[in-house]
Amino acid sequence: MSQVKSGFRLAGLVLVGFVVGAMFFGGVASLFFPSVHSRWLAPVFLVISVPIMFLTMERWVKVMAGFLGLAVLNGLLSISSGHVLANPTMPISRLDAVYLTIFYAMAATLTSTMKARRLTLMDRISVMAFLCSLAFLISYQAQLEAAKSALFNATGFALMGVSLCCLCVAWAHNRFQRRRAQGSRSQSSAEVQ
Repeated sequence: MSQVKSGFRLAGLVLVGFVVGAMFFGGVASLFFPSVHSRWLAPVFLVISVPIMFLTMERWVKVMAGFLGLAVLNGLLSISSGHVLANPTMPISRLDAVYLTIFYAMAATLTSTMKARRLTLMDRISVMAFLCSLAFLISYQAQLEAAKSALFNATGFALMGVSLCCLCVAWAHNRFQRRRAQGSRSQSSAEVQ
């Protein structure tokens, strides 16, 4: 009986996680590309989802690298097929698919470094900035796709760069903190001897 309760609890938490994530991505998309109904809905979604995501990040950041890894797989399939995986009628150049695959691979690598450590305030801010710029990138690409325009231009590449910079800031801050802590430990052990 306890396994059944545990299973229902896990399923409920996963469902709530997807709803909160969808509220965040929908809120960011509606904020940058508003429609008639989204002008008041976007801030409501963001006010609800951002604090929840910020406070529970310790749990879900561990699986974020896995989702980004799935995006890498999606990119590899797009490279081989020559079209967007979710929309077979939308062709994508193989070079653009390579760019997307490299972007998601780098993001997956950088987020995987956060799994084994306790997140700092800088990590949390950087991950939220990454997700915000990723949501904007996805929304921007959807706008271009709806207009039957090329999926990438200078704005798309700039958004990918900003997204990766957010994760690089968290990674570099963690490296700096670890080296500083190791330096102070080695200095204190040298003083003891």
